[in-house]
Amino acid sequence: MADAVRSEALTGPEAVIDAREVHKVPNPLPITMAGMLAMLGPQAINFGISIGGGEAYLLPNIGARGTLHMHWLMIVSVVIETALVYECVKYSCVTGRSFFAATNELKPYGFWPWFWAVASILTYAWPAWMAGAVVAAQRFTGISTQTFLPGSNLPPQYFWAVLALLLVLFVFYLSPRTYASLEKIFVVVMVGNIILVLAITVVAARPEHYLQVLLGYLGITFLTQGYPSALPLTDTLALYNQPGGSLMWVSFWAVAAGWGMGRYAGQVTGVLAPPEKITAQELRWDTNDPEEVGKMKQWVKGGAYSLILWWAIIGGMLMTYLYSVAGLAYLNPQFQQTGQVPTGVEVPLQMATVAAGVLGQAAGWLMLLVIMITLYDAQFPFYDTYIGRTTTDAVAVTGRTGGKSYRFWYFVVVTTAVVAGFYLVTVAQPFILWTIVAIASIVWRSIGSLQIMRINNSRLPAEFRVSPLNTGLLWLSVISGLGAVAVWFVVVFPGEACKQAGMFC
Repeated sequence: MADAVRSEALTGPEAVIDAREVHKVPNPLPITMAGMLAMLGPQAINFGISIGGGEAYLLPNIGARGTLHMHWLMIVSVVIETALVYECVKYSCVTGRSFFAATNELKPYGFWPWFWAVASILTYAWPAWMAGAVVAAQRFTGISTQTFLPGSNLPPQYFWAVLALLLVLFVFYLSPRTYASLEKIFVVVMVGNIILVLAITVVAARPEHYLQVLLGYLGITFLTQGYPSALPLTDTLALYNQPGGSLMWVSFWAVAAGWGMGRYAGQVTGVLAPPEKITAQELRWDTNDPEEVGKMKQWVKGGAYSLILWWAIIGGMLMTYLYSVAGLAYLNPQFQQTGQVPTGVEVPLQMATVAAGVLGQAAGWLMLLVIMITLYDAQFPFYDTYIGRTTTDAVAVTGRTGGKSYRFWYFVVVTTAVVAGFYLVTVAQPFILWTIVAIASIVWRSIGSLQIMRINNSRLPAEFRVSPLNTGLLWLSVISGLGAVAVWFVVVFPGEACKQAGMFC
């Protein structure tokens, strides 16, 4: 009886799916280096968000203390996050819609898309990455708010915050397709970041620095020396979110890049470009045709290889390793002399300090510019995807459009979030806020891991369901993530809350 009620309740969406056109699976890209370069876009954005967070904020700080004992947590994090993102990319390739739209099929029906919209806004609306970027801009140029408003009590970097937020709106409103703009920006930032960090590390580090960090990654330091007292438990928990990629949100970019059924999905266009039709329902193809199934399998395999190469290996392992080596090589000697590490808004500027000390002042300015652009660019997908697309998908898939288009609600949400940033950027403390976001992201990763298992095992053809290996990894994500955050909340959070409130506890 319950199944009959469920079937009747979903007559609308399911009937639409059954009646809709059956599409041909597009020819997949080859599994070659050329194919991987062609599939770089979504992972370049994923890479940029990763580098915009922990590598700029957390890892130089931990390297400065020399407390590399818990770096092995990042290896575990990369493995389970790769499994999660792969399953989300697989769903989007096979169906042409996002993970967040798919959650509408989970009980309680209609609840989860709005859950993710609210969670995304509460977690990512504060422009913490941009706050670090505008500090870098103010340092880079020497131009401050007080340059234009002498005697103003606004933060020195507020002028740059206003300029940056207006530029976000400018890019989104005038882009022919918002995803295409994000992709181009992040490919350039990714290449520049890799080159500069490699140069800094090669000049600054000695063999013992590489070895010390490697031992931390392998867990040998922890096994032989135990937990380091100088490493705050909150930082350890944040390590378990590193390299802090885009989790389930990568599914939006897989669709926008035209992977699999994403080729037929509409794109969000700027207000001067013609609007495109965006469906919130799954797109159909002939799952009984072996040739079509074979093409879709290659799309999924290409997405997996792209994820592993560009994000897991280069972003998740190599870049976190190099940032840690650079922090240890250059900042740790200063810590040993003074016992001090940079705090607050100084945290994301540490790599510029490293670059100046190792390669000269010109390189320091160049690294500061790269960090500014990297942190600033990381804010674009937060507004576009985490907030804009997630909320608009909830509007579309639950039928709350009020007769308005997808693009209309997208720009309402994005514009509101950006305008709120004019105030929020004045109260954000980048490192503190980044840590809170990192911990919240562990919870979202755990919930997303459970949901994508249910979605793929119920919505996809048998050939594309979750493998036993990924099932084990996703359950590890659920149990370890929720368990670690629960322990932190009980043991660590009360003291952290008192400290931030300036209270004696």
